[in-house]
Amino acid sequence: MSRLVSALFAVLVGLSVALPGHAAADDDTLPVWVSAASSDAGRSHLDRTADRTRTVPAYLPTYRRDRVVPVFSVRFRASAGERRYVATKVVAEQGRTTPDQLLLASLSLTCTPTAAGVRTAGASRNVMRGHATGLVARFVYVAPTTGDVVCRVWASGLRPRPSSSGYQSANTWQVGRTSRLWVSAVVPWWNRSVSTSRRSRVLRAGEGLSVRRVVGVGSEATTFEVAADHKVTTCSAVGGSRDSSTAGRELCSGRVSRSGSGVRLVVRALQEARRGARCGVARTVVDRLSWVAADVHHSTVSGAGRVRVSHASGCLPKFVITSRIGHRHGADLVVHAPSYRGTIVSR
Repeated sequence: MSRLVSALFAVLVGLSVALPGHAAADDDTLPVWVSAASSDAGRSHLDRTADRTRTVPAYLPTYRRDRVVPVFSVRFRASAGERRYVATKVVAEQGRTTPDQLLLASLSLTCTPTAAGVRTAGASRNVMRGHATGLVARFVYVAPTTGDVVCRVWASGLRPRPSSSGYQSANTWQVGRTSRLWVSAVVPWWNRSVSTSRRSRVLRAGEGLSVRRVVGVGSEATTFEVAADHKVTTCSAVGGSRDSSTAGRELCSGRVSRSGSGVRLVVRALQEARRGARCGVARTVVDRLSWVAADVHHSTVSGAGRVRVSHASGCLPKFVITSRIGHRHGADLVVHAPSYRGTIVSR
């Protein structure tokens, strides 16, 4: 088992990762300690309208009060213990006239009151002048108390390669019109997020990281989805290769190359069976190739796929889910544990 667990598995019964879809609540699957479903339990929520502005300023790496911009928000009523799948997709667009050639676009997804376990998700990527990129963040939120919940998307920007010193008001990126925040209706009890304290690591070409988890699903489930997200940095520069797990060290130090990095994400699912029985072979749910260019520097390698649950004799409602992120070729690659350090499992 690798020392790093940086995959995020989202196991969602009957729930598509495509943001506009949603699943109806199934009261029979709620844990007994949820005394009553909230009045909002069967509703999903979608916000496409920016709270204040779609313009996000990019600054040099110094703190400014207006650096973080609230973009979307959803408010709903929840009972203690209810679970919701929360997801956002933000299209970051950089204009053709910004003074800097590239800007770092970042987003953070949070819900309050703060829950135990995985509490937030985020994504970041360098955007080139005149181009756009998609940023995705998602997690399962478990309401800690009965009452109102507010989920928000925050956006910010930095200037990794400044064309001049000081503040530049023209260095901004825009939140695209197709961006949105989505909160599902209540999902079954076996959707769960678990964080990890493992540290980030560097992969050389030919190396990979595998994460294996045994996941139980609801006895009535017929399908579920698995989504895996890994935040990575190609070592095209030293900066940006440290995080809260590296004790201040830049992991790309001494490894800089402008080659870019080729990455492959593979997720497989194998349904378990009773002793002496067999329940099919491992199925490949995700098999995705990604290229992290030198100028892009940071990226989130993501994939999602649907798994069918067999109820044939001898088959158990339990799966072995294996996620492997492999470094195929190019510059050394940092896989960041803190940003996507959780595993969403069902038990």
